[in-house]
Amino acid sequence: MPTKRLILALLVFWVGVAGAGPKVESWVTPQGAKVLFVAAPDLPMLDVRVVMDAGSARDGELPGLAKFTNAVMSEGAGPWGADELALRLESRGIELGSGSLRDMAWVSLRSLTDPGVLDVALTSAAVVLAEPRFEDEAIVRVRQQMQIALRQAQQSPGSVAKKRFFRTLYGGHPYAHPPGGDEESIAAISKADLQAFHQRFYVAANAVVAIVGAIN
Repeated sequence: MPTKRLILALLVFWVGVAGAGPKVESWVTPQGAKVLFVAAPDLPMLDVRVVMDAGSARDGELPGLAKFTNAVMSEGAGPWGADELALRLESRGIELGSGSLRDMAWVSLRSLTDPGVLDVALTSAAVVLAEPRFEDEAIVRVRQQMQIALRQAQQSPGSVAKKRFFRTLYGGHPYAHPPGGDEESIAAISKADLQAFHQRFYVAANAVVAIVGAIN
């Protein structure tokens, strides 16, 4: 997805966090990530959202691959399994989130700016982005969750109509298939597929980083 669309999405995010009319500073890291920063000194908190051009438009022949990859990333990363990572964050009041749509995927972070908490928060988020484990148990768990969601969607007239609308509107374009994929493709996605997608799209040069908070 074009960088301009990513930036527009992040500006919408800022309006809810920093208020209307924030002063935006920007720069590009040596690794190629575009950074957008808004100082918000009123509360001792930091919000970070790392947005990747890694939505379902990048699924290729495996609908649901982008969403599957994004969902598994926080289910264990680096030295921490899923439970260890959850405890590490929750015990310090750190919120780590993620999501995937047709044109983007993201990992988000909210933390206090107390140095002891913030260091844990930033380290954890960096490891989730760069070193997800893709453990077999996590893959099975997320696959089952996605399959259940697909079956539930089949029982919803609104969901069925929305899928048909996108299929009719976009035809052969990648936007035609839903981000959650279909039961056949979700069943076919392998650990190697997840790892390959992550290695290809979760890189600095493919990222826009939004930072809002009480830091300089």
